[in-house]
Amino acid sequence: MGEALSGSSARRYAEALLQIATSENAEDEFAASFERLRNALTGEILRALRNPGVPLQARRGAIEAATAGEPRAIRSLLGLLLERERIALFPLIALAYSDLVERRAGIVKGRITTARELSASEREDLVGRLERSSGKKIRATFAVDESLIGGAKVQVGDRLIDSSLKAQLAELERELAR
Repeated sequence: MGEALSGSSARRYAEALLQIATSENAEDEFAASFERLRNALTGEILRALRNPGVPLQARRGAIEAATAGEPRAIRSLLGLLLERERIALFPLIALAYSDLVERRAGIVKGRITTARELSASEREDLVGRLERSSGKKIRATFAVDESLIGGAKVQVGDRLIDSSLKAQLAELERELAR
């Protein structure tokens, strides 16, 4: 199964679950459940749940026991994925659900790469400035790339702003080469 195909399948499952969550006024409860289960269903556990050497009834029993307190729709989804031998899709569905909820709330993902580790207050300040300039709520992840020398590379949605010293030096080099 190609990545694009599994991604679109995951999105369709996530959209269906979001409709159910919305009708039950339980979007946040579903989001928390997806997050718990995504962390609990590690690669090793997913491999065990896909193991044809273990009877389906035993695998179904394990899922039911492990998800006893979770929303019924999510438990049903896991059962369905198990029956259809598609349990490996679950982490993608959980991420797609989270993306849908964030998009609906107007939150965009941002990736900020800096030459050095930023303190918590520097991170908050940078995200605050980006939110004010973009007019959007940003859920940022941070990375360090020492080759940037200084400054930052900021990816918000599909927009990239590269104010790193490395990019500025490369631009200067292009200018001087003319």
